[in-house]
Amino acid sequence: MARSLAEKRQADEVLFAIGDASADRHLQRRAKEGQLIRVGSGIYVQHGTAEEVEGRIRRNWQKIAAYAVPGAVVSHLSAFAGGITPSHEVVLSHPTRFNRRIRYPGLTLVLMKGPGPQPGDLRLGSLDLYWASQERALLENLGRSSATTRATRDQVEERLITCLNANKEAGLNQIRDRARELAEPLGAQTHYEVLNGLIGALLSTHSKGVLKTKAGLAIAQGTPIDMARVELFNTLATALRTTVLPDLADVAGQGSSRIHFAFVESYFSNYVEGTRFSVEEAESIVLRNQIVAQRPKDSHDILGVFNLAYQTETRAIVPPVGDDFVDVLQERHRIMLERRPEVNPGHLKLDANYAGTTEFVQPSHVRGTLAEGSRLALAIPEGMARAIYYLFLIAEVHPFADGNGRLSRLVMNAELSRSGHSRIIIPTLFHPQFVDCLRALTQNGRPEPLINALSRVAIWCAAFDYKDLATLVSAMRRANAFEESPAEFRLLNADGSRAT
Repeated sequence: MARSLAEKRQADEVLFAIGDASADRHLQRRAKEGQLIRVGSGIYVQHGTAEEVEGRIRRNWQKIAAYAVPGAVVSHLSAFAGGITPSHEVVLSHPTRFNRRIRYPGLTLVLMKGPGPQPGDLRLGSLDLYWASQERALLENLGRSSATTRATRDQVEERLITCLNANKEAGLNQIRDRARELAEPLGAQTHYEVLNGLIGALLSTHSKGVLKTKAGLAIAQGTPIDMARVELFNTLATALRTTVLPDLADVAGQGSSRIHFAFVESYFSNYVEGTRFSVEEAESIVLRNQIVAQRPKDSHDILGVFNLAYQTETRAIVPPVGDDFVDVLQERHRIMLERRPEVNPGHLKLDANYAGTTEFVQPSHVRGTLAEGSRLALAIPEGMARAIYYLFLIAEVHPFADGNGRLSRLVMNAELSRSGHSRIIIPTLFHPQFVDCLRALTQNGRPEPLINALSRVAIWCAAFDYKDLATLVSAMRRANAFEESPAEFRLLNADGSRAT
């Protein structure tokens, strides 16, 4: 049995001794035979070039840290830098193991003295490793540790500014309250006074001499807006006002049709974002509430989108324009991803995010840009035109760490349902083309591809009969909706003719 366990783990990039004599000897033999490289006590990496070995170690740094220093907390600069710092270090706090460095090829674990997990620290999956809460990280980075292990004062200030723009004054007050509770167990009372002073300065106009960054000194001027994005939104709005769009009545607004449309909407919206189940598994989750035991978070993602697409209080209600638009978006994001604390559901992003070479709106500008962009929606005809605009607004700002695509499609459909029009799903086969059309507007300022693509797929969706789920799924299979390769398949209409 021990040997079979070792065989089963051979596909892993990094392997660990587990205290089973037979299995551990098997790892040692493989290392002697040159199949594995021992990089630390009980830690083995698949053989390769020096660059390959370093890459494997960095990709698996969380597993290695949990094995080498169980119960440690990713802290200080690492909690700000996403784990590995620019100097290829991971800073860990531990109550009994500290003031030392554990070196591996391409990675060093820097152990600092600090308490174990505190309220708010996030456990990293099933690993015995934790991530410092935002409040803990702020306090620790205001300490006097080495410059290579902590963020600078300006970086701390910039993080607070991002939090202020993302979650308004209430967000900073919440950080201050939680930090106050952590100050004593962390031994960081002095650091708390510094943090309290920074927050106080940001929340008042009396910031002279306290704030140092340009962004901090500009806070009193109001919530910043990404004006280049607003110009892009205006380009789309102008095109939408002058384009003739399909006027498709809602084909699945009541009864079983409404349930089945919401089901396929949730299925496709999650599938193209990487949450992949078979149709049968998804049907059991949504229609029979049978959560897949091995994938509870993915199961709840399916349910989250379904509920927002089906329930009366969200299906046909668009967030109000202005500052309230952001608040309602946050609430729907919280509902959609409430079982994924690692993506901070309900809270705006704190770090920049990207799609390829495209950098989305900076965290500090998210709230202002969404509020301003939503106001522009009122100058666009209701229904299809305004729905397309809402989709692009949210997708282009990308206000959350995860779930932006799903949320953008839900708000698009809320506008369609509110105005009595048929909702839109993006079938798997059409998704690459849809993304290309988004990119054409983002990078080249061309709105026509996106408008045309969504118009065509709206007509495609409205042609199916949603009364019987089995018949619907069969019809969509014949239309190649579930296929993934546009090079091999073409999307067909419900009647078998070519759709795109």
